[in-house]
Amino acid sequence: MNKSGNRVSVRAATAIFSVLLGAAGTAQGQWGMGAPGAGSMGGDLSSADPSRFLFRPWVAAQGNYTEVVGTQQLPGSVRRDFYGYGGTAGISGAKVWERTSVAIFYTANYQRFGGRLAREGMSQVGGVSVSHRVTGRVGLFASQLAGSSLGGFGYGAPAGVLGGWGLAGQALLPESGLLAAPLTDPAANGLVDNEFFGSRVNFYVTSGGVSYQPSLRWSFSAGGQAGYVRRKGRGLRDLDSAGAFGQAAYRLSERTMIGAGYNFGTFSYPKFFGGNRVQVANLFLSHQVSQQTRVTLGVGGYRMDTTFLGAVATDPEIAALLGVPAQLEVQKRHFYGWQGMAAVNRSWRTWGANVSYLHGVNPGNGVVLASRRDSVFGSLSRSFGRLNFGAHGGFFRWSGLLQNARLTSGQAGLSTGLRIKGDLYFGLNGGYSFFDSPTQPRRWQRFASAHLTWSPSGAAFRF
Repeated sequence: MNKSGNRVSVRAATAIFSVLLGAAGTAQGQWGMGAPGAGSMGGDLSSADPSRFLFRPWVAAQGNYTEVVGTQQLPGSVRRDFYGYGGTAGISGAKVWERTSVAIFYTANYQRFGGRLAREGMSQVGGVSVSHRVTGRVGLFASQLAGSSLGGFGYGAPAGVLGGWGLAGQALLPESGLLAAPLTDPAANGLVDNEFFGSRVNFYVTSGGVSYQPSLRWSFSAGGQAGYVRRKGRGLRDLDSAGAFGQAAYRLSERTMIGAGYNFGTFSYPKFFGGNRVQVANLFLSHQVSQQTRVTLGVGGYRMDTTFLGAVATDPEIAALLGVPAQLEVQKRHFYGWQGMAAVNRSWRTWGANVSYLHGVNPGNGVVLASRRDSVFGSLSRSFGRLNFGAHGGFFRWSGLLQNARLTSGQAGLSTGLRIKGDLYFGLNGGYSFFDSPTQPRRWQRFASAHLTWSPSGAAFRF
């Protein structure tokens, strides 16, 4: 990718990560986990050259191959491999004025596979973020993320559609929010980023708030969030959520920031049960080790209160009379736990690397409901003139609070892209993924794809 394209994309990404202008806290895919704000990551956009921020369209055609490894785990009538093809198109970018910034992205993907049992159809996701500096000390921010996709959207989503493998235009993503905590990366949203099945998922989340910076050292922010998930797969649970957050940060030095935050949220599973409330308090530290390296740490605790219908043993005499060994009863339960995160980001002129770990309470993925979730994700990228290489991997574990259930999944992949001429690129992606549960052995899948992409300023690619 050419150097001018890199500069435009990096600047646009900086704009997007700074959309929550002056906000004191962000989260990454876990409910209520605070970290230093987007303002500290991106700086003040008012000094930037507005002409450097542009909205760029892009379009791609791709072919895919997927195979389930270890065919002895499947009945003989189930197909093991699928060939597919499709097209992807989108637009992404940001625009900055003196007091206002706007960032948008939209990706649409049509996928078709051979065979009657493979999922196919249209997937799309889009988002918009707006920030406005009312005065030198007060700012407003709002963002929305919405989509309808096969298998969710994010790093742990099934390969080849809008997941971590494929070409999905995730280079320039706006800020969004989950349980009232703005996200630094919608691909790690904790909402639909780890769906276990490739069935249709519709999702929407909106957030907004206000930031206040009375001095160069102190900053405060507060806001709210609301969203929903609707899953079409049989037996999968839908989700409604809403909440509010508040955070304060103090800059110890030019490189170091500390802070604290509090989040309150509610969530329910429509047509199943509700009455779930989560409170989280946390502390965070961010340190700029060097101009290229940033380390972020956070730790806190949560309390979850829930009211649900649970089965309890019937009194022996009543059971003998009615012949019913158990009955339903309204139950109230309280759960306590810790919430934490650690992240390292490193960037060079032609290199980029990051790794992060997150632990905390989560509303689940439609299979496992309210649960503790652990997630680890890392990526590495390198460019050699017109040639780009990338590697990424992730691990996700869900441990049910209300269910005696645990699910794990993981993936690792490689990608490469070559700028053929101008804005035309050819690329290859491939890798492995797995999932398992207490009752099923680990099942592996391998994936490969090739794409031809027209992408001005590299708008279709992640950096």
